[in-house]
Amino acid sequence: MHFVFSKQWGKLDYRVWMSLIVLSLISLTVFGYKVATNEQCPSVSIALECNLNHAGLDSNTFYVNEEITFNAHTTAPDQHISWDFGDKTPSHIGSKILHTYNKEGSYLATVTIKGKCAQSVVVKVIKNSVSLFDSTVLDINPIISADIIKLGNETIFNTSTVAKEYTWGIEELHDIGVRNTPTARFIFPKPGNFTVTLTLDNGKVFKKVIQVVDPFGQADNTIPLPPVKKVDLPELPPPAEEPLPLPPVKKEEPVVKNEPAVEAKPPAAKTYDQLPTPAIQALLEGVAAGKKDIDDFKNILCNGAGTKVMANDEATTFAALVNELKEKKGLPLMKRKRKISSVKVVRDEANGNCVKILYVDFK
Repeated sequence: MHFVFSKQWGKLDYRVWMSLIVLSLISLTVFGYKVATNEQCPSVSIALECNLNHAGLDSNTFYVNEEITFNAHTTAPDQHISWDFGDKTPSHIGSKILHTYNKEGSYLATVTIKGKCAQSVVVKVIKNSVSLFDSTVLDINPIISADIIKLGNETIFNTSTVAKEYTWGIEELHDIGVRNTPTARFIFPKPGNFTVTLTLDNGKVFKKVIQVVDPFGQADNTIPLPPVKKVDLPELPPPAEEPLPLPPVKKEEPVVKNEPAVEAKPPAAKTYDQLPTPAIQALLEGVAAGKKDIDDFKNILCNGAGTKVMANDEATTFAALVNELKEKKGLPLMKRKRKISSVKVVRDEANGNCVKILYVDFK
């Protein structure tokens, strides 16, 4: 009974022994619960499928923007299966999912069963270098662009075909020149239907017809005259039978001066300031700040205040644009001036290269 009086047993305080016994009981209880409730992960295998011919490519290698079928073969229900494709897109639920990658790279696609059992596969994505003339590929026009284009907008033409040399042109507009890059940029000077051609170094030629539209339409600027009111004139008296003889007119000999003949000069055509687009945008920002007005643009615009304007994709006039830019936006005590986002111009080469159409985006 010595340990009772000394409160020690085996040279350890009895309270230490009690703490060790309690911790052991708690550990045994937790371990028994884990053993009783433990559920093994179901077996799962990942299969990747596609529709294109991948002859010559490594396993699990696909093309950019190609549709890939991810299939998880497992016994778990669909609602317990989730996919993370490794490209920062939202996760998807289900055993069979369609997914596309829009950039090159290597991605780790992971399927998770019941939120805890995971299986991964590495997916490699490369640029599409498949020949469009292969019989296994659908007959698709490799010229990529919009079908309908607004007049004056810069249009970008891409191609899905891989070649060493590219030649872009417009059949109806030889003066616009050609482009020898994989991506071509054109600005169409007039509306109508035009044929874009792409010639490759292997002799293949592709064509695509696009439509260029004028957002202002073919408006008739002539104003019809009012109808002329018919006025009944009084009848004139009949002419005299024998008109009175007129007095003889004395002819004067013209005085000849030895002066060189002066040729009449045609009136001088109006000249316009050839300001670049950034300078025109700076002037418009001055309008929004209240420092510039319509008169500051009279040597730039073809039709002055009536010049056509496409403001935020809406047809208007330059006078209306100036009024809208001067009007500040926001709450009464927190109004702020308008901000010009972008400016594009279409010039009239036959009229001093003045600005014929103005495209403005602002907030």
